Amino acid sequence: MSAFSLGLSLPLASIGAAVLSPPTVAPVLTVSSAMGSFIANLEWTPSNKTGSAGFGYNIELNLNNGGWNNVGGVTGLSFNYEDVGATGFIYEFRVTPYNDAGNGPVSNIEGVILPGE
Repeated sequence: MSAFSLGLSLPLASIGAAVLSPPTVAPVLTVSSAMGSFIANLEWTPSNKTGSAGFGYNIELNLNNGGWNNVGGVTGLSFNYEDVGATGFIYEFRVTPYNDAGNGPVSNIEGVILPGE
């Protein structure tokens, strides 16, 4: 009788390698604007997994309840949005963290009316 054995080997690169997953912490967003300004200043708390591959934040705007539109993507914790000549409109913003594995949870929604001149 002959002995038979079956072995399984994994590539060395996969041993101990962590599987990338999307961020799980929603940023907390604040929005402000100075009197006489057409600029909305956005700041938020960091999500988790900021050092992961492809990490960043998408910033979305809902102008006068017209629906959400992406207005930028950044890797930092702040963003300035400028809209000259659009005083009196309600600007609502939200921020979504992402990495190469996908999107994380959306931040709170914050609104501002740009006071303009």
